[in-house]
Amino acid sequence: MNTMLAGFVKAPFGFEMREVPIPDVRDDWALVKVDACGICGTDMHYANHLATEWQGFGHEVAGVVMSVGAGITHVKEGDRVVLESGSYCGTCEQCRNGRSDLCPRGKNFWQNPTMGFAEYILAPRECLVPYSGLTPEVACLTEPIGVAVDMVRVADIALGDEVLMFGLGPIGLMAIPLARMRGAARVYAANRSGGRRAQVAAAFGADEVILTRDNPLTPGHFRKGGVDRALVSASVEAIGQAMPLMRYGGILSFIGIQYGDGARISFDANDFHFKKLQLRASHAAPALYFPQVLGLLRDGHVDGNQLISHVMPLAKLPEAMALVRDSREEVLKVVITP
Repeated sequence: MNTMLAGFVKAPFGFEMREVPIPDVRDDWALVKVDACGICGTDMHYANHLATEWQGFGHEVAGVVMSVGAGITHVKEGDRVVLESGSYCGTCEQCRNGRSDLCPRGKNFWQNPTMGFAEYILAPRECLVPYSGLTPEVACLTEPIGVAVDMVRVADIALGDEVLMFGLGPIGLMAIPLARMRGAARVYAANRSGGRRAQVAAAFGADEVILTRDNPLTPGHFRKGGVDRALVSASVEAIGQAMPLMRYGGILSFIGIQYGDGARISFDANDFHFKKLQLRASHAAPALYFPQVLGLLRDGHVDGNQLISHVMPLAKLPEAMALVRDSREEVLKVVITP
């Protein structure tokens, strides 16, 4: 029997590396040899809270097609692919009404016994996106940059808008050049602490990096007395902190997950009402925009190499997860290479 090394997670913060059978190919699915898989904040949530039983994980995948099942014609053995973490079905009411971004029925690989932190992964036809011209380490950023694209699109940034990026994890950093491309006149980047994240924010085009641990944000900090758009990729409490910073008619987009009491927020509803503000959720499921993102990476509009702070082998996955947990100021994107 052919076997492979695969990583498994169980809360609270337990990991196992196991030798398991390589998955069998079936109709409409392909076997992909994993070249690179990024560690995402969602992986940390599974490690800390969500994985009540041992399970495979990892969803930011770039690899090579090893074999394809019947029904797959757009990729073949030997093609390099990135994997949508979940696609859309194309036949439901939302898809047929042009809102594939709201499709709840698309194929994905989340129910697989093993996922991206393994030597091989089984992926459905709909999730296979061919790529070229990038290293696997950079290509695996396609999925999280797609998340940043969704957050920026949800915020509906217009020419001349002043934009606050609140939270400088990988998603927030990726959103800075995207906001620029949408026409932002000025981009403020805010984070509790500095270090490497602040440096990359400046390199990615932020006009000002604000360290909120030392400089609590107030409307007076901004040249127009507030911002037109806020992109919040931070703890849930940051929504309440960003709300008073919005100008009349402002839009705030949020992406984030939190559990327990910290999942609840409060803000002044009168301020929200009389300033005609909008609070919008960004949730990039299904995963979209992959061809667009691959183009942005190839053309250097988003510098993937600057986002990768560590590349580590699959055998050291537990150490890599601990690094992400314990060294937030200096860790950006950690990529695992089997």
